[in-house]
Amino acid sequence: MVWIQFGVCALLVILVGSRFSFYGDIIAEKSGLGRVWIGAVLIGAATSLPELVTGLSAVVLIKEPNLAVGGIVGSCLFNLVILAVADVVYRGGPLLSQGTKGQMLSASLSLIMMGIAVIALVLSRWVELPGFGGMQVPSWLILVVYLVGYRFIMVYEKGEFHSEDNYARFSASWSYWIFGLLSFTMIVLSVWLAYLGEDISNVTGWDTCFVGAIFLAVVTSLPELVVSCTAVRLGAIDLAVGNVFGSNAFNIAILAFYDLAFMGNFWGSLSLLHLLGLTSAIVMTGITFAAMAHPRERSVLGVGWETPFILAGYVLTTWFLFLLRVRG
Repeated sequence: MVWIQFGVCALLVILVGSRFSFYGDIIAEKSGLGRVWIGAVLIGAATSLPELVTGLSAVVLIKEPNLAVGGIVGSCLFNLVILAVADVVYRGGPLLSQGTKGQMLSASLSLIMMGIAVIALVLSRWVELPGFGGMQVPSWLILVVYLVGYRFIMVYEKGEFHSEDNYARFSASWSYWIFGLLSFTMIVLSVWLAYLGEDISNVTGWDTCFVGAIFLAVVTSLPELVVSCTAVRLGAIDLAVGNVFGSNAFNIAILAFYDLAFMGNFWGSLSLLHLLGLTSAIVMTGITFAAMAHPRERSVLGVGWETPFILAGYVLTTWFLFLLRVRG
C-alpha cells in the first residue's frame, strides 16, 4: 500500500511541477530580473519546497535528521542528472555550451556551499561545533554565503537581461498568484512524502540515509526535472540550467533550517555516509562547470561530453549507497 501512495504522490508532484517553468518565465520577463536569477532563486526555491518541507517534517515530527539530509544530498545528485536529461531533450547542440557567466556564478555558489557542508560533517566527528541563535556556525555560514551570493548574481543579471515582451497578455499579479498556489500545493504533498519515506524505511529495513538519498530525493526532484525539460522546450536555457544550480544551492541552504529545527547537535548527529553523496555532487558540479567554461559545439551522439560522466557519476554513487543501504 505504501508503494501505491508513493506513486500517487510522485504523479501529483510531477503535475504541479510542470507549470512552474511557464509561470516562472512570465515572472522573469515581467520583473526584469532575468531568467538565470529567476530560475536559480525563485523557481529553484519553489521546486525545492518538497525538500524543505519533507525534511522539516522528518526532523521535527519523525525525529529522523538522516532521512532529511539524505533527501537533500540525493536531490543535489539527481538535479545534476536533470542537466544530462535536458541535454538529451535540447536539439541545439550541447546544452551546457550555451552556459552564461550567470550560470557559472550559480554553479560556483553551490560548490562553495557543498564544500562547507563536507567540512562541517568531518569536523563534527572530533568536536561539537559551536553555535548561536539556535544554529551551529557552519549552518550560519551556509546561509550567509547563499544570501550574499545570490544578491551578487541578481545585480549582475539585472544589467544583462533584456525583456522580449513575449507574455504581454498575462498580468504580473495573476502570474504571482498562480505561482504561489502551485508552491502551497507542493508543500502539502511534501508533508505526505516525509511520512511515506519513514514508512518505506520501516517496511524494507533499509537505512534512512539510503531511503532519503534515493526514493525521497528522486520524487522531490521531479519538479526540477519537469521544470528544466519544459524550459528547454520553451527555449529558456538560462531558466533550465539556473533552476538546477539554484535548486542545489537552496537545498544546501535548507540544512540551516534543519539545524534550527533540530534542537541539538545537528551536524554531530548525521551519518558520515552523507559524505559520499556530497563529494560526488561536488565532482559532478565541477564537470558541469568545466563544460560551461570551455564550450564546444561538437556533440557526442547528440549530447555534450559531460553528459556520460554525469550519468556515470550518479549511477556509481547510487550503487555504493545501495551496497551500504542495510541498517546496522
